[in-house]
Amino acid sequence: MNEDILNKTIGQLESYMGPARKVSSLVIEHFSRVSEFQLEAFKAYSDLSVEQLRAVSRVTDAESLQDFLNDQTRIARTVSEKLNSDASTLAGFGKDLTDELQKLTQENVAAASRAASKAARAAKAA
Repeated sequence: MNEDILNKTIGQLESYMGPARKVSSLVIEHFSRVSEFQLEAFKAYSDLSVEQLRAVSRVTDAESLQDFLNDQTRIARTVSEKLNSDASTLAGFGKDLTDELQKLTQENVAAASRAASKAARAAKAA
């Protein structure tokens, strides 16, 4: 009898912990993706900054200054496009996580509903 109670308790605990583990797994994967993306973005922006420092250090006369300034428009456009792309990517990561969490929630609600219906039928039968 004690073994039956223990097995029931373990079964209930597993049914509660399963969804929590899935949520944790989704969140960990999300943070991993975001962290990796941020590291790559940081490197790209750092490389661009170093490139700009090197470019300004090559300015020696009016002509090279003019070339440097003309290149700044291209650099500004590149940075603006990258910022927009990065923001879209991060928003996509958030949307993916939200979609997965909603799907998981719907699955859990459906499973809980089935379990409640089964318990109600069992109670009626008893």
